[in-house]
Amino acid sequence: MQTTEPLIHYQVKLTSTTGHLLNVSLTIEQPHLQGQVLSLPAWIPGSYMVRDFAKNIIWINAQDKNLQELKVKKLDKQSWQVAPCEGPLHIEYQIYAFDLSVRGAYINDEMAFFNGTNVFLAVEGQTQTAVKVLLKKPEDTHLSHWTVATTLNTASSNIHNFGEYWASNYDELIDHPVLFGEFDTIPFTAQDVEFELVLAGGHQADTQRIASDLAKICNYHLSFFNGPSPIRRYLFITLLTDNAFGGLEHISSTALMYSRKDLPNLMESDKMTDGYQVFLSLCSHEFFHTWHVKRTKPEELFNVKLNSEKYTEQLWIYEGFTSYYDDLSLLKTGHISQQAYLKVVAQNLTRLLRNKGRFKQSITDSSFDAWTKFYKQDEGSINHIVSYYNKGAILALCLDLMIRKESKNQYSLDDVMQGLWTQYGQLNIPTKIDCVQQIIEKDLDLDLSKFLDMALYSTKELPTFKLLAEYGIEVSLFARNGLQDKGGDLGSSPFLIEFGAMAKPRDIGIELTQVIEDTAAYNSGLQVGDILIAIDNWQVSADNLKTQLNHLSVGQKATLSVLRDKKFKQLAFIANAAAMDTVALTISNASLVAAWLGDS
Repeated sequence: MQTTEPLIHYQVKLTSTTGHLLNVSLTIEQPHLQGQVLSLPAWIPGSYMVRDFAKNIIWINAQDKNLQELKVKKLDKQSWQVAPCEGPLHIEYQIYAFDLSVRGAYINDEMAFFNGTNVFLAVEGQTQTAVKVLLKKPEDTHLSHWTVATTLNTASSNIHNFGEYWASNYDELIDHPVLFGEFDTIPFTAQDVEFELVLAGGHQADTQRIASDLAKICNYHLSFFNGPSPIRRYLFITLLTDNAFGGLEHISSTALMYSRKDLPNLMESDKMTDGYQVFLSLCSHEFFHTWHVKRTKPEELFNVKLNSEKYTEQLWIYEGFTSYYDDLSLLKTGHISQQAYLKVVAQNLTRLLRNKGRFKQSITDSSFDAWTKFYKQDEGSINHIVSYYNKGAILALCLDLMIRKESKNQYSLDDVMQGLWTQYGQLNIPTKIDCVQQIIEKDLDLDLSKFLDMALYSTKELPTFKLLAEYGIEVSLFARNGLQDKGGDLGSSPFLIEFGAMAKPRDIGIELTQVIEDTAAYNSGLQVGDILIAIDNWQVSADNLKTQLNHLSVGQKATLSVLRDKKFKQLAFIANAAAMDTVALTISNASLVAAWLGDS
């Protein structure tokens, strides 16, 4: 509970749904005597890309205590300095909010969603000062039914009312996204923590089923990290659209974007569709971050300033390990079977196996270069970089199996995760680059340093298939069944001849979206953007590409007819055998699998 009156007051007012405008008032009781500096973050924690949120500030002005205008000087792209004055200092500014993403601020006629990084100017020199926020109810009578969803502190008995909220400092202020609007709120509890599933954007979902399923996942994570929970209330703020995906963790909530058509409806009963399974995995991932990112975090991102990039090698620990546990938790809570879980693992392995960038970039380099490479991917990225999410999850799997094997199933990766929490996150101590190695060596009395040095700092292949076999999993490799085949299922009608590119349908032919290095497509000279219209004068479509390729024999020469920048070209193509780059996993020894995944 706030006991003293804050010296910094914000007021947020929805000005126009049509113009997508927010007006913000800021009052500073004790401004800097030499002129107060104000700034807006350039990026948001958890999303490692400079986004320059200040570009959406339309105008800004200032007044002294006598309401006299003060000069506001812009210092750089995200900072301003107000002329010296005695307090209180009054600032007004307007924000354009039409970025529909978990990182942004967005307004339409149904909702207004924003992150504090996009809206609240920081008062330089006073970022440790407590702040008060007045969320103004919209004046438009058509919006009188709107309510609020946020985990900002409030003294109000109704936590969904417009009115006064507060935070103990600026970092806390910007770590609680805010939603105004018309939305459904479905409450549930797990281990005395109050949760709310918030669905905005319209839906026809079975909300009680979703809440029940999420309660099991939340209960699992709360038990996994053991001890007192760091939260008492948590929101899953979900912005629903026709086709979207995204999630961003916060201190006691998450902002999600998802496709409304992939949520279960009342007619689907207990059916676990692929789309719903991915949604539960996304929720699991973001809630896991409550411990493992929001509180346990790398030293480079500890008490970090948000004005420029901050580089770390450790994202494989945070996003990679979380990506391992997000799906594993669905198995542990009974939402999916062992075979369904192995299908997900096989799809992750397929993704890594098809990624040529794994031979060029280590997982620590991938983490360090997140700002410039992972978050700024292009059509060539599959050939040049590896994902610290994807490879990090596979590395976590390998570590889990290696720890179990070397300790004769006395320990697992769970012990490492719990050590990270109790030795770092719970004590508010940042992690160093060798934190995982130290826990394995000192707490588990195992020496995996040689493996970790190879896995972290080289581009050598991980021993995943060997480890899976030792735990009763049979690995099958085969050629893909189609361009959209993600792996996980045993092939029945595969490509016999390699293509080596990804494509999307066109009215005539297919348009290439990726060309993979050292494949037949790459060696023929095909480029991203080419429209392939024929192979040996036979028309190509998305539906018949496999058939046309399979007519060829290994070593046979063919002619590709393409349109490139509206010019007709013909390229020489030499048929290669299709790559065995698709993975399926099946259980060969149930007792060995049980030592890893538990009984089926």
